[in-house]
Amino acid sequence: MSAPIDVQAAVVGAGITGLAAAYELSKGTRSLLLIESRDRVGGNIRTERVDGFLIDAGPDSFVRTKPEATELCRELGLGDRLVTTQARSVFIAHRGRLVAMPAGMALAVPTRLGPILRTPLLGLGGKLRLFGDLWRRSSPPSDDETIGDFVARHFGAEAAERLAGPLLSGIYAGDVTALSIQATFPQLVELERRHKSLIFGLFAAQRARAEGEPQQALPSSRLGQLFALLGWLRRASRHAPSPFYSLRDGMQSLVDALAARLPEGAIRLGVPVTGLEAGGAGRRWTLRLKDGTCVTTDRVVLALPAHGAARLVPDPILSELLSGIVYLSTATVFVGLDRAEVQHPLKGVGFMVPHGQGRLLAATWVSSKWAGRAGEGTALVRAFIGGAREADLVDRSSDDELVALTFDELTRWMGPLGEPRLARVYRYPSSNPQPLVGHLARMERIRTRLENLEGIYLAGAAYEGVGIPDCVRQGQRAARAALGLPIGSP
Repeated sequence: MSAPIDVQAAVVGAGITGLAAAYELSKGTRSLLLIESRDRVGGNIRTERVDGFLIDAGPDSFVRTKPEATELCRELGLGDRLVTTQARSVFIAHRGRLVAMPAGMALAVPTRLGPILRTPLLGLGGKLRLFGDLWRRSSPPSDDETIGDFVARHFGAEAAERLAGPLLSGIYAGDVTALSIQATFPQLVELERRHKSLIFGLFAAQRARAEGEPQQALPSSRLGQLFALLGWLRRASRHAPSPFYSLRDGMQSLVDALAARLPEGAIRLGVPVTGLEAGGAGRRWTLRLKDGTCVTTDRVVLALPAHGAARLVPDPILSELLSGIVYLSTATVFVGLDRAEVQHPLKGVGFMVPHGQGRLLAATWVSSKWAGRAGEGTALVRAFIGGAREADLVDRSSDDELVALTFDELTRWMGPLGEPRLARVYRYPSSNPQPLVGHLARMERIRTRLENLEGIYLAGAAYEGVGIPDCVRQGQRAARAALGLPIGSP
């Protein structure tokens, strides 16, 4: 049995959330321990170099509109390594071919008229119904609703299925008929609250940002607003900055930089936490590790999946609430190809596959999206499978079966690909939290139960957003709360 450890703060889970929390805690504590059951830090973030390919096995980027990840990269000295996407076009699998997503789509909301009128993804009725959003006057429901119902109310069932479904559900590998719109895209709910029409809401927001006017500074008459909106919808195409950042050497750079900033000896790998209980050695909480070590501390940040936190929290009701958060399994399959044998032009980011069109969730043309991901004369493609589309696929299939399925589906949509130079499978069992309808109400109950467990803090993708900026923000907020600092303090 190892000697007892006494620290001011402990973090359980060394994914991006736990690393961000530990880094923030290190600024205000004399002693800190970050505990991880696996033999590496980073969680789903992992970068590998294999046979001339640079592979981001997990997330390969983050949105820059949420500033937390960008600011953290710059604070860690990674600002000069931030890169943006080379390609911009996104395609939708539709009736046996890849069709370009209409230009100007913003979170499934159309912001340009021409591309929508020309797209073959919608019939004439679907196009007319889509712009019916401009005349919406009914009030939204008082309760939470699914992404699918929300989008269908504004744009019709056809647009919800063919445009919004693959765009909005892909982030979660989930089902738009079950995911909560309030928990996943609250900005759309806020647009509806303020403007009723989502199209008009985006127009008003972009007008204010462009002209530096107050949000309400629009023509006073309805006719004047209509003419201004029509001019905005008919505006010429222009290349806006990419909404995504990555790191030149892969997302592992962020993980490594965070780990390097922690105090020497602060990271303990390969040891699961088996228990969390009150009291011990004058400290509020005692963590029991699988190797027999006891860690006593004042503050514990549980940066684990919700089902992992549920096994540790010393409150049966809180444990039940956390266990009720649904998770799905996915796998990411990478295929390295000889570029000369690939007939598809690969001009774009990749494509998404709506429900009923195929077995993939989506595919990314990695070497077109980011520079430096594949060597001369080669191409790198990754595909996403499993999730709500086939919930048990990852669990019941071998790596060879997943590669074969992926290659068949990629060939179906992209044409002949030649013989793969590389095939790699990365599995994420029960790693994709699903904020279903009622998630915000569940979170309120979780926060209420936590009030009775002073010194325990929860953070992670299961709670308030799954993206890297969301996880960074939650880790930082948990750390600041543990230090008794204002949540928004620098």
